[in-house]
Amino acid sequence: MPEPYSLARRAWIPVALSNGQRAFVRPCDISEPHDGHTILRIATGRADCDISLTEFLIGLLAVTMAPPGPIAWKKRYRTPPTRAELSAAFAPLEPALRLDGDGPRFFQDLEPLEGEPNGIDALFIDAPGSSTIRDNADHFVKRGRTSALSRAGAAVALATLQTCAPSGGAGHRTSLRGGGPLTTLVVPGVLAGGEPTLWQTLWANVPEKFGVTEDGLSGVFPWLGATRISDKAGVATTPNDVHPAQAFFGMPRRIRLVFEPNVLSKPCDLLGIVDDVIATGYVTRPWGTNYTAWSRGHPLSPYYLPKRNASEYLPLHLQSSRVGYRQYLGLIYGSGDHARLPAACVTTFFTRAQNFEGNERSALVSCRLLAAGYAMDNMKPLDFAEALMPLIVTGHPESDKHVADLARGFVQAAELVANHLTNCVRWGLYGEKAKVDRDSTPLDAARQNFWGDTEQSFYRELRAAARQLSEAPDTLIDRAGDLRRDAGALWLGVLREEGLRIFDAMVPIDDAESERIKDVIKARKSLILALKGYGPVGTQVFNALGLPEMETKRQGRKAA
Repeated sequence: MPEPYSLARRAWIPVALSNGQRAFVRPCDISEPHDGHTILRIATGRADCDISLTEFLIGLLAVTMAPPGPIAWKKRYRTPPTRAELSAAFAPLEPALRLDGDGPRFFQDLEPLEGEPNGIDALFIDAPGSSTIRDNADHFVKRGRTSALSRAGAAVALATLQTCAPSGGAGHRTSLRGGGPLTTLVVPGVLAGGEPTLWQTLWANVPEKFGVTEDGLSGVFPWLGATRISDKAGVATTPNDVHPAQAFFGMPRRIRLVFEPNVLSKPCDLLGIVDDVIATGYVTRPWGTNYTAWSRGHPLSPYYLPKRNASEYLPLHLQSSRVGYRQYLGLIYGSGDHARLPAACVTTFFTRAQNFEGNERSALVSCRLLAAGYAMDNMKPLDFAEALMPLIVTGHPESDKHVADLARGFVQAAELVANHLTNCVRWGLYGEKAKVDRDSTPLDAARQNFWGDTEQSFYRELRAAARQLSEAPDTLIDRAGDLRRDAGALWLGVLREEGLRIFDAMVPIDDAESERIKDVIKARKSLILALKGYGPVGTQVFNALGLPEMETKRQGRKAA
């Protein structure tokens, strides 16, 4: 019998190096340079596979060397473990990292499955389904792109499917966080620009106190034991049934890969390498592990409450491929009423940054957050979104709190102005009493343009305010009110400028018909007054930004 393909000992992880080349490394190689070049990130050639493989490595670190607290974490961040240390740490996991052969297989059913194999391309979430192919509707993602995967490529694709599995019909379960989950990763800052190392990114997101003993590996890696079949009897798997670290290694689909010798030396359709053995298909059966009640169970996902009185948080999912500052609060600070919570890796990094000193503290200014996930329409993936946004960390708890409050006020004010701008555009185009769907093309364009055109200014003004808040945190109590008003006034100026510019572009008075001119003038006046703080909308905008309410003529006469 040939020796099983060991993902612990083989160089199967594709990575990008600082010299612009791609290389393949073992899990124990991720903390040191490869051939003298720094390892920067995972590089499979597919964004969804990159994210899933990054999550997998974070999970390996979590179960083998999770730090007990921020101080221990900082030591490893400054001085990564050696290749020998990682090799020793991962050695007990080797039985769980065998891709083929007899016995447990990586992310596969313990027992061989009977049945006709599916094509190997069906491992990819965006591959056209059988009904799409039958109806000849695979216009954008064509069939037949993948016919053979190397063993490294098969491991990457399989881990990605199990991590992101969408609904696949009766009995074919979704991933532990549902179909196409949203993942957020802290990308730590480095001085003089550039990019952090792979180790820094992985370690920045590793959870604390998440370790596991060798005796408990079957609770972490479900393929080491019999599959928890969730047939019509309804067997569910909760964090009480397995180790919490199974959040990184969930196995909702029952799958066995089909391998054969690569006699024609076919290159891998994912990674481009030629392997002696290729995966050409897989057998699947329904009723795999049914993960339920994993409220806030994954350290890399933000969560939300579906209803005001709900007791269980659900993982946040993307509704579209557009990720902007409108979603910023939920991803980084959460909502003030705790209806939305950022991923645990984000809140933990804020705490860790409080122990940074010298260059590490200076580098906080370039921290970012990577948000990535599928926008799904039930079983159908619409798009895979990947967005990098600033992660504004001051390294001081009070300053961080004030920055979060400012961000909430900024977004709340922008939401109010966006809504009022949409109403004013509707008024100017169709009349004050016209009933027009808010999603109509002109109104939707006004809203989308407003959010897009104010995005860079949002980050700029928030960064500037954070810089002032962090300069002298000991005197923050005395200065907080003035700083909030100053920042609010600057942000209001942005909202005013962009709001009026968009209105004038979409409702030009020169092109208005004579009977419509009065509506255009009134609509523009309503927008101007709101942006100056008058009326119900203006009052709410000023309150959100901490600005003093404007005095009306009646209030002035009464005061006199």
